[in-house]
Amino acid sequence: MLIFCIDHRDRWWDAAAVAQRASLNASAAMRALDHFVRANLLDIRISDAVRYRFHPGTEDLTMLATAFAAAYHENPVAVVKLVARSAVSDSVRDFADAFRLKRDDTR
Repeated sequence: MLIFCIDHRDRWWDAAAVAQRASLNASAAMRALDHFVRANLLDIRISDAVRYRFHPGTEDLTMLATAFAAAYHENPVAVVKLVARSAVSDSVRDFADAFRLKRDDTR
């Protein structure tokens, strides 16, 4: 969805339209879009619906996001594998951290 927003940065999109383009349900699209807003990658506008547009808050974010999109367009399989590997790694780390015991310094 981020790549879609980058590729169509000149247009404002509501979650339903993005969901239809990405073959997702609207609530999943809205959660992802809201995540990108919190990451300072999208601008929002409220009219008859909440609308989103790619417009990062800094030049560095703009450069990183557009480089990510360019890498995806050049080799989508490699980018998807990298993102999936990162997501699995984060999940495993979160799972392991759930069992981490805090050291009691008062003993």
